[in-house]
This record gives sequence, structure tokens and C-alpha cells, in this order.
Amino acid sequence: MTKVVTFGETMVQYNARFVGEYGARGEYMADCAGAESNMAVNLGRLGVPGVDVVWVSRMGDDEAGRFALAELEGRVGVAAPAIAGEKTGISYLNHHADGSHIKTYFRKGSAASRLTFAEVAPHLRCADALHVTGITPALSAVCRDTTFAALDCAAANNIPISFDLNYREQLWQSAAAARDVYERMAAQASIFKLGHDEAQAVWGEAWGAAEYARRFQGQNGGVAIVTRGANGAVAFDGANFVQHPGYRVDEVDPVGAGDAFVAGLLAEILERGDLRAFMAADPGERAGTLAAALRLANACGALTCTRQGDTAAMPSMDEARRFMAAAGG
Repeated sequence: MTKVVTFGETMVQYNARFVGEYGARGEYMADCAGAESNMAVNLGRLGVPGVDVVWVSRMGDDEAGRFALAELEGRVGVAAPAIAGEKTGISYLNHHADGSHIKTYFRKGSAASRLTFAEVAPHLRCADALHVTGITPALSAVCRDTTFAALDCAAANNIPISFDLNYREQLWQSAAAARDVYERMAAQASIFKLGHDEAQAVWGEAWGAAEYARRFQGQNGGVAIVTRGANGAVAFDGANFVQHPGYRVDEVDPVGAGDAFVAGLLAEILERGDLRAFMAADPGERAGTLAAALRLANACGALTCTRQGDTAAMPSMDEARRFMAAAGG
């Protein structure tokens, strides 16, 4: 059994069924939303044999918390107690006529913002991989300490680390503040994934995706992946430069596509072995796995864009394979 552990905040997200700004009069669809739990559920949905995914968090003992836990139970290993007297974060997702998507958060002081390393540590003891995002350290000083303690623990115990940037401008005082934290996290990551738009927003260099991939791989010595939206992604592992052009689809809702991408990437790697073996593989052997992983990752991301909702939009492995076959990739 391969155990993948992740931790972070999950909110109830109210996804607007209308086009326009946030407002109480419009109709919203309730969904579970959290980058880490999204990835966990998505990886579970892909159904790789022998892979157990555990999501660690804290929830408020309230209506939103009960909804989120009910949605996640049975879809992923849940280690997230409902804490009496504390609240669950919520957000509203609105779609604008110009194609932009705006989130309005009500999450400050949530139960998850008090997540300690002591609550995460027991789940790392037998872990084969740790997945983190750049959202959790932005939630509070406690969560930042928890994130770095988990990274240090994983490094000390030879647990490969997957890091998805997930830059949320609203959560940071400045891009510079985010960059300082991300630099430390990226240096410890076995696999570091970020969007080209995120790289430009945080680092501000006039570089293409390939240049950013080479820059970050030089920092972590592992694999750096830079996504390019509908134009696919590039990856560099120090020896192999791999790219995929992406898939063209009729976009309905892009939210959650990045989490689906990571789930697809990890699923392909884990279907062929485990992350430790992948990182230790001969560069020639790793190139084929990395290329296949980018194909599946892009397919999962693209298909998620064709449906509304975060985890509700994630395809199964059969759906993703059929989609790739029909697309000739």
C-alpha cells in the first residue's frame, strides 16, 4: 500500500450559477473546496490500485463543516475532527462576463487556521509521499509553522514531497512575502508545480515557462513543472525537458483544474511504482514516465474545465484514458 498524506483547509464553496458579482440574491451551488482535499479526492477517483490518500485538517462543528465532511467521507481518508465552538471557512465563487472568476472568502480564524504539526505528524510516520500547497502557510502563523515542520519531517525521513504553488493573492500581504515562503518550500520539494501566470505574479521575471522550469529545478534538484493553461505544461528534471501542448476543450469552469492536474500527474507515476523510485530512476527511464504523467495531468485538467464544481468535475481514469485516445494523445 502506498500512502499519500496531505493537509490544509477545506471550505464550503458556493459556486454561482449566474454571471455577475457576488450577491445574496443569486443562486449558488454548494461544493467542497480545498486545494489539498480536492487533490486527495481526485487522486482517489483515478483509482490507482494500492494507493491510500489521507487528508488532515480541522473543521468547525457547524453546518458548513458537517456538509464538507459528509461530502468527503468515503472518498478519501479523512482525519479532520469537528471542533466545538470553531467555524468552517466558506467562499463564494463568481463568474464574470469577461471570463474572470472571483472568489470572496470568509475564512479568517477558521478551525483549519489552527492546525498544528502535532495533528499532522502521526500521519507522516508511514507516509510514502507528502503533498502540500502554498495556501496553507498563508492562513496563519500556526499553519506556516506546521507546513515547515511537515516539510522538515518528510525530508528527514526520505518522504518525497509534492508542492503545488496555488498562489492566492488575497491571502498574502505582498508577492514578496509569498515569494520568501515559496522559495523555502520549493527548495525542499521533490516535485514543484506552478502556473506560468503564478510565476510571473510572484517572481516577476520576463521568462517563458521553460526558463522558469529550469530555474526551479536548479533550486530543488528534483522535478519542476510549469503549466501554461490551455497550452499544456513543461517539465524539467535536470536531464529531461518534457512538454505537452494541452487539450482544447469548451471551457465551462476552470476552477479546480490545477488540483486535477496534480492528481493526474501523481496517479500516472504511482501506477508505475512510487515517488521514491521515480525520483531515483535513471534519467532515461524517468523521461517516459514524466511524459506520460504530463499527458494524463493535462487530460484531467482539461476535462475538469468542461464541468462546474471543484471535485465534482474530476474525471475517472477510464474517462481520462478515453479522452486521450480520442484526442490522439
